[in-house]
Formats: sequence, structure tokens, C-alpha cells
Amino acid sequence: MALTGTFQDVSFAELLQMLNVGHKTGKLTVSRPGEQAVLYFTNGEIARADSRMEHGPELVYRILGWNAGEFGFERTEKPVVKNIKQSTEELILEGMKRFDEWERVEAEMPNMHVVLRQRAYAVNQHYDSLSEEAKTVLRLVDARRQTATIVRESGLEPVVAVKAVTELLTEGIVEEWQGPRQSGNVLQTGGRLPEATGAIDSSAVSYFSSKGQLSARRQGSGNDTKTLDSD
Repeated sequence: MALTGTFQDVSFAELLQMLNVGHKTGKLTVSRPGEQAVLYFTNGEIARADSRMEHGPELVYRILGWNAGEFGFERTEKPVVKNIKQSTEELILEGMKRFDEWERVEAEMPNMHVVLRQRAYAVNQHYDSLSEEAKTVLRLVDARRQTATIVRESGLEPVVAVKAVTELLTEGIVEEWQGPRQSGNVLQTGGRLPEATGAIDSSAVSYFSSKGQLSARRQGSGNDTKTLDSD
């Protein structure tokens, strides 16, 4: 069986349910611009999930937050080493619970629609001292995503993700971005992170200086079809 489509056709949760109910064994590849993950199924249960930067259940939870993307499933009997112990049903239920919490946090928290960008100099200076949760969130900061999107796609518990965003802002690692949502410039942050596309402040300024600039800017601104083929 070969199965291809987009998340506009079928949501990721619905796709997992289809493969689970059908007791399918094979490889599911999901992708969107700049990102790809591979999940291996055994008799309908997710046995392994991998991407360039993440692995296991947390990766599944994060993909559940995707609103767009493409997928392709192919049958394979290749043995895999498990990195997921939960059943597919348990993963879906936990992911949906987090999704409900994301929506509640988005409704309750202010400034959830602010776009964030990395301050590359600060990233290279302070990356090693960040919490693992902050590092996870930082990979999603690209001068395009809103805070709400970052929280949803992080795969973290919503409250934990918001705390990580706060950590990054407090440490001056990221800042609010009010410029264009895209840029032709790509700046690599010392090989520690995937390429960050978008406008990134690489100036070597202090945290307090950047906060002053941000305050000044704030004051100034006040004025595809699913296909199924049988073998």
C-alpha cells in the first residue's frame, strides 16, 4: 500500500488513526518547508520517530501541532529499534490534550501573536547555559512564527513552552520582531542550530541595550488530494 497526501486532506491525528486501525507496518515520512520527520509503524503502532533534531514521543506531539505539510507512507518490513513505548492511541490522546491546553494558553496569555526573532550574537554567547526546553523553543524562532505557533509546535507542555519563551526573552536571546516576516538573508548561529531563515539581529549589543531599543521601537510604533494505490 502506498499512501500520499497533505495535512489539508487529512490531519496528522486522523492519519495516525487510519494507520493504527489498519494495523499497518511501514515508514511514514512527513515534511514541510525546511523540516522532515520519519515515523516507523509496526502493526499500526508507532515504534520510532526521528527528525534531524528530535526523536521519540515529543516529536510526535510537535507534528500534531502542524497545520500544513505533506506525507507519504510506504510498506516496509525493515526492523527498527524502538524509541517510543506509548501506544498510538496514547500518543494521540496526549497530543490532543496538549492541543486543547495550547488553545487555552493562547486565549489567556497576552502577546501570543507577537513574532520573535533570534539575536544571533546572544545565541552563540549563551546557548550552552539555556535549559533544554528553551533550546527546543529556540529552534522554532525564525522571524516568521508567532509566539502562539512556537508554543503549539514545540511539542512541550504549553505552560513549559511559555516559560521557555520567557527565559529566552529575559536572557535577551530573542526579541520581538516588527519588521518584514521574511528576508532573503540567512544567518547560521555557530553551527548549533538549523539555519534560521528571516531577519536576525546579529549586533553585539548588551541585553539592557537591546531592551532599550525594543522599548523605543514600541513607543515609536504607538505613534493537494490524497491518493491510495494498492500493490
